[in-house]
Amino acid sequence: MKHVSAFEVSKPGIHSLIQDLGRFGYQHLGITPGGPADLHAYLWANKILGNHSNMASIEIHYGLMTLIALVDTRISICGAEFGVTINDKPAFNWQTHQVKSGDVIQYRSAKTGKCGYLAILGGLQTKKDYQSRSTVIRDELSPATSKSLYHGQILPASNSSIKYLKTTTEHAAEVIVPRHYIPNYSTVLSLGLLPCYQWSLLTSKQQYQLLSNKYQISTQANRMGYQLVGDMITDLPTALTSEGIALGSVQLPANGQPIILLQDRQTIGGYPKAGVISAIDCSQLSQRQQGAEITFRLDNPLVSRYKMQAFKRFFDF
Repeated sequence: MKHVSAFEVSKPGIHSLIQDLGRFGYQHLGITPGGPADLHAYLWANKILGNHSNMASIEIHYGLMTLIALVDTRISICGAEFGVTINDKPAFNWQTHQVKSGDVIQYRSAKTGKCGYLAILGGLQTKKDYQSRSTVIRDELSPATSKSLYHGQILPASNSSIKYLKTTTEHAAEVIVPRHYIPNYSTVLSLGLLPCYQWSLLTSKQQYQLLSNKYQISTQANRMGYQLVGDMITDLPTALTSEGIALGSVQLPANGQPIILLQDRQTIGGYPKAGVISAIDCSQLSQRQQGAEITFRLDNPLVSRYKMQAFKRFFDF
C-alpha cells in the first residue's frame, strides 16, 4: 500500500498518541494490549468516516495539539470537547470535516471529558509492531510505537483513500453522530461490577463498603489505571499469587483504595480483585477528570455480555 504524508505535527500537545484497537495475543510475553482509552469515541470516529474499526487515529489527552494538513482529505473529531478549530473557525465535535492542504487544525484544552480522537479517511499508516500501531510508551517496542507525538513529526495516510476522496463530491454533507449516542462526560459515573472468583474472599462488610462508597478520581489516573480515593476498606486479603490481568480489573491493594486497570495495565498482578468492569464502562471512566465522583454497583453478567455483543455488532469488530 502506498502512503502519502497527511499531517505535520506543529504542536504535539500534552499527551497525543497513535491508537488502533490494540495488540492481542502477546500478554504472555509481557506486552500490553494498549488500544483506545475511550473505545466508544474511537469507534465512532472511524465509523462516520466509513473506516474499518481497526484503523489508527490520534488519541488526544488534555488537548493543546496543532496539526497542519498536507493533503486534501476528510477527518472526524469525537470524544472530549476541546473547542477544536480549523483555520480559526469552530470545528464541531462528533462529526466529519473536509480539510485541504495547508489547513491548520488546533486543539485547545479540554472543556468536558479528558481524551478525544481525530481520525482520517483510510486511517493513519504509521509503523506496526506486533500487528498493531498502538502507542504504549512503557513497553518500548520501537520508536514508532513507544513515543507520543512530537514537533515536526509527519503522519502518513493511505494514498488510495486520498485518491478515492478526489472522485467524490468535494462538498459532500458532513456525517454527524446521532445525538442519543453522544455521552455526557460530566455526570456522576456508576460502574457495573462483575464479581470475580476472589469476591468471596471479601467479608460482607468489605463488599458493602465497596458498593456503597462514593469515590473520587485521584491524581494517579492515566492509561495504565485509575486510583480512586474514598473511605478506606480495611483488613483486606494479603497479596495473592500473581496472575493475568484483564481490562477493567478492580484491584484492592493494602491501602484500601481501589485501582481500576485500563489499556496500558501491567500484564500480571497479585493484588486481590473484587471483579471487573466492562470495556464500555472503561471508556466512560477514561473520560472522567481528577476529582470526578465514581460509584460501583453489582452488574448482571448476562446483561453485560449482551450489551458488549450488541456493541461489537454495531461497530463491526
